[in-house]
Amino acid sequence: MTQEHYPIFASSSLTELGLRREMKPGHVGPDYTEHVYDYDTFWYDAFWDRGNLVVFCPKLFGLYHLIREGQFYLDEDKVGKPRLKSHEFYDVLFIRASKKPQTLRFEWGGSSVESPVNSVQQDSAPHTGKNVAVTLSRDNDLTWIEDFARYHCQMHGLEKMLFFDNASTQYGLDDIREALRRGGIHNPTVLSAPFRYGVVSQDRKGKTRFNTMFLQTSLLNIARLRFLSGARAVLQCDIDELVWCKSGSIFDLTQKRPTGFVRLGVEWRYPAAGCTENFRHSDHIRKIADDKLCRAKYCIAPSGPLWFTSWHVHTIGLLKSRGSLITPKSNGIWHCKAITSSAWRSYDTNARSNYDIAPETQAALDHVNWSKNPAG
Repeated sequence: MTQEHYPIFASSSLTELGLRREMKPGHVGPDYTEHVYDYDTFWYDAFWDRGNLVVFCPKLFGLYHLIREGQFYLDEDKVGKPRLKSHEFYDVLFIRASKKPQTLRFEWGGSSVESPVNSVQQDSAPHTGKNVAVTLSRDNDLTWIEDFARYHCQMHGLEKMLFFDNASTQYGLDDIREALRRGGIHNPTVLSAPFRYGVVSQDRKGKTRFNTMFLQTSLLNIARLRFLSGARAVLQCDIDELVWCKSGSIFDLTQKRPTGFVRLGVEWRYPAAGCTENFRHSDHIRKIADDKLCRAKYCIAPSGPLWFTSWHVHTIGLLKSRGSLITPKSNGIWHCKAITSSAWRSYDTNARSNYDIAPETQAALDHVNWSKNPAG
């Protein structure tokens, strides 16, 4: 990928077909559903990979008749019905194509939608053999983004980042690229992902019943297949999380594991006493004894033995029902409490008083040169 090649999503809209994705039958969302539930996206992305056009969709429940009744075209050529593979948070359509088409079009009920087609061969090349981190972010402070890259470049040998920006309003994609470059990533891949994040739906009595947060899991699997299939190892975590290992790099450790997979337990870390604003990762040197753990994250070798399994936010598909039983002791993640732009999670400097210094965290953060750009 050259400096000038900025990948995009090849997406389409149900609205253009006069349709919308309804909630799962019998379920409703809260008042803000219109803003966060994805009723509009038909497919997130379409990309060609060695004989197949791969089309990633949010869950199509209630819309499967579209695939049966409508007609797909690659460029101007009709194609047969696609093969459908269904997952918990997304559906994938596979269309046979001996060569890469330029456009994908779908016609139904007298209307049509169209998108360009991306290429795995082009978008995976820059990440082949590299240590990569993948993350989804919205309006996180650019200093936090820079510090995340700086820490992992210096402590773990991070080389590339695949950064999905979920419709940030405080800055543009070029600002994110520049922050990552300052942090040490030579040529980061930053994509605009302006899709609705999703919501946990409720039944008519208000009880949580169905998770419609399609976006993040879909993006992780688009990343797995379109961008990162040839990467050396991929770290999946958020901007407010810092990986630690008792010995060496998380990417090296992942490569050495027979499974090519390392689960990372997540512990909270809190800012130093007296720090009340302009928080940075380097301020988070305190912990609370017996604090509740967060849900795990992971690092995986995409071409390793688990290459076939879906990626989820906190585990992978093969381990989804039992991954939480594993509690690693020699590596993990420090979750920085005050590094957040989320309305649902804020940091109250006066909320707790029983903090202790976490010496291992303080030593690691002191080891990082927070003003150094590893890329020069």
